[in-house]
Amino acid sequence: MKLCANNVSYSYPDGTKAIEDVSLCISSGEIVCLLGPNGSGKSTLLLLLAGLIKPTSGSITIDGENLGRDYRKICGILFQNPSDQLIAPTVGEDVSLGPRQLKLEHQEIERRVKGALEALELLGFEDRSPFRLSGGEIARVALAGLIALDPEVYLLDEPSSSLDLKGMEALMEILRKLKERGKIVVIATQDSDLASEVADKVYIFNKGKLISGGRVNILYEAPLEEIGVKAPATVKICKELSHFLSECPLRMDDLINALKRALSSSRD
Repeated sequence: MKLCANNVSYSYPDGTKAIEDVSLCISSGEIVCLLGPNGSGKSTLLLLLAGLIKPTSGSITIDGENLGRDYRKICGILFQNPSDQLIAPTVGEDVSLGPRQLKLEHQEIERRVKGALEALELLGFEDRSPFRLSGGEIARVALAGLIALDPEVYLLDEPSSSLDLKGMEALMEILRKLKERGKIVVIATQDSDLASEVADKVYIFNKGKLISGGRVNILYEAPLEEIGVKAPATVKICKELSHFLSECPLRMDDLINALKRALSSSRD
């Protein structure tokens, strides 16, 4: 499966351009991060990829075909403000909304809800009101609802911004499993550390334009701080210790191991 934006532009009713001539494709089993500051157009592109708004020009396609009604059944989106997605009186009911809309069997709905709550460490929250939870818990409930829906395309808008530590750990594990299962995952974010840890590809946006894109290694040279995005911690560490390291991984665990090897070699 391949989701593509083909020379896509989008302008608001007042004529302001939000996205200008953007082309990119995401394939099954890929995690792609749309990285940029506020107002760069990445959230608008996510809405376009979801089919919630239509391009002013260009097209969004899935396997070469324009998005149709059936696309809604295989695409799920997590909005930037997770509380906007919670509408049911209890956590359990809210997480079950997606599977129930798919008209699944009762046992399958229960299985999905339990699995999603367990993945986000929310078992025992089923009868609690989602409107009396902490911000981090609300974010986890919204993500659980998307996991229970189990779409082929996951579109996540700033998923790390509201998550607590438990939520972040759960998110990283969920993303790993989604990749293993061949899902398409697109993340709009300002969090370059998240991008460095999970992304296969990164597309960098500024003022509605795609200014750079490719394999995640572009984070080493991308002008992130010039456009108002913090560089990944691993990139900063690597640049400071470049004389000491023979390799410079982007993922923190890999960098720690590289530092250990370098220290061990220096002692021998």
